[in-house]
Amino acid sequence: MRNGSTSALGREKIRLLNQSAIINAIHRSRKISRTDLAVQLRLSPAAVTNLTASLIDTGLVVEVEVGESQSVGRKPILLGINYDHSYVVGAKVMPDAIVASLTNLNADVLGTVRVPLADSAVGTVAAAVVASKAELCDKLGVPGHRVAGLGVSLPGVVDYLTGIVKHSDLLGWHDVRLAEELRDVAGLSAVVENDVNALAAAQSWFGLGRAHDSFLTVTMGRGVGLGIVIGGAIYRGPRGGAGEVGHTRCTPIGPRVMRPGTTTLEERLGDAALLAEAHRAVAGFPRDARPEALTALAARGDETALGLLADAGECLGVALSDLVNLFAPTLVILGGEGLRNSKYFLPHVRPALERHAFGGLADGLELIVDSWGDDAWARGAAGLAAARFLEAATEPLSALQTGPGLTR
Repeated sequence: MRNGSTSALGREKIRLLNQSAIINAIHRSRKISRTDLAVQLRLSPAAVTNLTASLIDTGLVVEVEVGESQSVGRKPILLGINYDHSYVVGAKVMPDAIVASLTNLNADVLGTVRVPLADSAVGTVAAAVVASKAELCDKLGVPGHRVAGLGVSLPGVVDYLTGIVKHSDLLGWHDVRLAEELRDVAGLSAVVENDVNALAAAQSWFGLGRAHDSFLTVTMGRGVGLGIVIGGAIYRGPRGGAGEVGHTRCTPIGPRVMRPGTTTLEERLGDAALLAEAHRAVAGFPRDARPEALTALAARGDETALGLLADAGECLGVALSDLVNLFAPTLVILGGEGLRNSKYFLPHVRPALERHAFGGLADGLELIVDSWGDDAWARGAAGLAAARFLEAATEPLSALQTGPGLTR
């Protein structure tokens, strides 16, 4: 009896794994026939037919169109993901507020809200995430039970597998079990990730990185961050903190405005650093100015502000050349709110990168500026939840058939 039960459990596990692989393959291909699925996944045509039939029954997979036949006979029917099958909420946590977006399973943003925080205590943040979900559902007319999960991103070192925030200077957190707190408060599955890794993961699954097996995402804003995708997966390192490029040392080449000397990349390119330099170099520039003030100054053609941003672009280019020399990517995506000034510093990035990249490693490199608003961060967090759902759409599939029973 035990052997039979164990065998049945083994068969069920294999079925669920194959089902998950099919969902992943359909998502990656966007449209694919059952025959091509069988070849790609090395499954029998009969197995693919049975597995896709159950996925079609749940509504997650749909027949989208008729494809071209490679031989005489019936044209194949192509399968696709029904991305409106369920929804997820992604939230970016900052010290004074969270920005949350509700998206479908393709991480298409349907709406975004900002919820202020009275403090950065864990309970306050968890309550704000739940409040944002309720506000978004009410605003967009989405039934709460259609939300399949939560994704939360924040600055710091995060254990992605456990959802524990090991360390976040900005929030003052150490060893915080955020995913567990969210599950208890919201009754939903929750995934927690470093904010830059969340952006990189979303780019890999849903965005500019879909066609690239390996690429880098570099962000600028309060700090400077790096998300590393190698072989289609986020590289976090054994301790979960890989990518803290903002804390590496740098020496700008040929500074026009910035003070010389060796410091960290974040102390050169972070918002606070650029504003401090502007206060020092530009007469009358307020000490407590917001980042938009520097943008406005550059837009008016102020030569000192333009020189400062040119220095920033050159510094970024040198830093990117180091990353290109280390990882040899084919794509680097630039993101983050610091890109509000990209019009002024980006022309100086590529030349510096190419001057300092080794050999031909920068040849053919795509350097792309992505959207940089708060909703881009929230979309990255939502992408985590959507990817988690699509990767492990086994338990949730049976739960979703009963509607509100999903909230567990």
